Amino acid sequence: GGQIVATATQEDELCINGMSFSRRQSKWANSALVVTVGPKDWEPFCPEGTPKALAGIAFQQHFEQEAAKMGGGNLTVPVQRLTDFLEGRESDPETLPASSYRLGTKAAPLHRLYPEHLYRTIVEAVSSDFQRRLPGFATCPEALVHGAETRTSSPIRILRDPETYESAAFPNVFPAGE
Repeated sequence: GGQIVATATQEDELCINGMSFSRRQSKWANSALVVTVGPKDWEPFCPEGTPKALAGIAFQQHFEQEAAKMGGGNLTVPVQRLTDFLEGRESDPETLPASSYRLGTKAAPLHRLYPEHLYRTIVEAVSSDFQRRLPGFATCPEALVHGAETRTSSPIRILRDPETYESAAFPNVFPAGE
């Protein structure tokens, strides 16, 4: 069992992450839906004058700020029934199931949060792969999508020499931990 918790570091942003207590005895289950993104995805979000190497950060901040707006502030998380998300329709706020997120939820059209191609990738994965491996996953009326988990990996990539692993830009520097 798990909990969804706030992980934002700025007042005007919202991001979340799943965690479990040591005994994992919560009635909740949580998992992230992750989509691979790259420079063609994040460069359009990079403000003029910002180095392209930092475009991933601008991309991440954009979605965290949009999620905060959708939630209405105060770390309230925007949510949508998974079935509604997959169909591209809004959820009825009066009938949303409970959530493990303790700071409040608000019905929101999360299917509009991401660019269409990223949304379609999630829909395809859940509707086919998840549904095949976990029958009932995509059709569960109690499943909620929460937005947005944006920090599964670093938005910055450091190029390394493939043999020595030292920085391609800075000799004798061995980047670690990004």
